[in-house]
Amino acid sequence: MKKIYNIRQVIASIIVFSVLIWAFFKNKFIGKIIISPFLICSFAIFGENLFLLLNKKKISNIFKYIFRFSFFTYVFGFLIYAIYYAISNQMYQLFIIIGIFTIGFIHCFKIAFFKRK
Repeated sequence: MKKIYNIRQVIASIIVFSVLIWAFFKNKFIGKIIISPFLICSFAIFGENLFLLLNKKKISNIFKYIFRFSFFTYVFGFLIYAIYYAISNQMYQLFIIIGIFTIGFIHCFKIAFFKRK
């Protein structure tokens, strides 16, 4: 059953990766910056599931950490942009929402990278 899930993930990530590659080359600089984390995440999911199918757990874990690092880089980049937006537009009440999401994602980051075994 786990292998079927991994095969489905590999197929889905190939499709998403193909669409993102097409979109990456059709966009200008800012569009490429926005698409890049999704491109990296789809490639990491592909690699993780492919190596799980091949029973290469250590290589699969490397791709898992690549996915996590890319995802959290994107999220924290978005939060930094939200802070810039709030300051530049003098929307200081937005800091409450940004603070809640920042605390939540810091907690998820600690769980993803520093969980004890």
